Amino acid sequence: MKQFQISTWIYSLLLALLLAAQRADAADTVRIAVPPSPMSLPFYVAIERKFFEKYQIKPVLVECSSGQECVKALGKGQADLASSSELPVMFAAFDNHPISVLATLVTNKDDLKFLVSRHSIEQGQLNLHGKRIAYVPKSASHYYMDTFLMFKGVDTRDVVKVPMDAAVLTKALLQGDVDAIAIWEPLAEQALQLGGGEIVQVGAPRLYTQTHNVSVRNQFKTKNSAQVRGALKALDEAIDYIRDYPSRAQALLLRKNLASQEHIRKNWNHYTFRMTLQQSLVTSLQGQARWAKREGHVGNSLVKEPEYLNYIDASFLREHKSDHVDFVYR
Repeated sequence: MKQFQISTWIYSLLLALLLAAQRADAADTVRIAVPPSPMSLPFYVAIERKFFEKYQIKPVLVECSSGQECVKALGKGQADLASSSELPVMFAAFDNHPISVLATLVTNKDDLKFLVSRHSIEQGQLNLHGKRIAYVPKSASHYYMDTFLMFKGVDTRDVVKVPMDAAVLTKALLQGDVDAIAIWEPLAEQALQLGGGEIVQVGAPRLYTQTHNVSVRNQFKTKNSAQVRGALKALDEAIDYIRDYPSRAQALLLRKNLASQEHIRKNWNHYTFRMTLQQSLVTSLQGQARWAKREGHVGNSLVKEPEYLNYIDASFLREHKSDHVDFVYR
């Protein structure tokens, strides 16, 4: 009898392992483009905690230097899902890229910073006349730079705008290739630490509330709706985990080199992690589109503004959490 019980136990164990292996084999690969930012934390949590696997998804991380590059990868079919702020989506709509925002995962009113070399501060006053300002084109950095200059009353014709990749902004400022940069966290904090007293953050009110969203390639959502639903559920669980275990989530940021302990100490409370779709997202996209047309970033002023409701698909979030959608989408 004892031998029979042992045999039964071994058989049950082997069957359980076989079924687990079959479930793993049945999981579908989903390519997810994610920029190295604390705003991407829900994706990293979902991967580390295996929330994606829970919904039969094998996540393959497609690393990109910025949200703009992630959305480009999505538009080119090199990724299935992408993490980015809303601004790259605004530009992608002008280019008719077949993508849709599924949900906003996090907002931050203080993620963008304007940093200058100390020599740009003269007798306690900021002087940007003729100065070289680096930014990441068609990104939140780009929009924030123009918004900051407008707030400071600086004519954009009086400065030299220098487009750069996000990865080299800090180096350019440290080496004196440019006099100022508009950049997001944690790159801003890293630049301040590396520059010591030679790099200064210029104070400004919170000019821009940035959203960080998950977008999908339209062809993928049409053919793989179950995976899209599973991905949203996995990310929602990751957001719950961040709220329930903030110290563990912060430790993950440190392990992934996405933030320093100093940045976490200063900025953690600026991040609001919650899966939503709000009317303010469309309002932001529309306002940014008017800016892009006015400044000539999308051709001439006669270019037609996209209908941004066509680039937001609330059906999946409405199915998952209807009370987190505060207006009517298609």
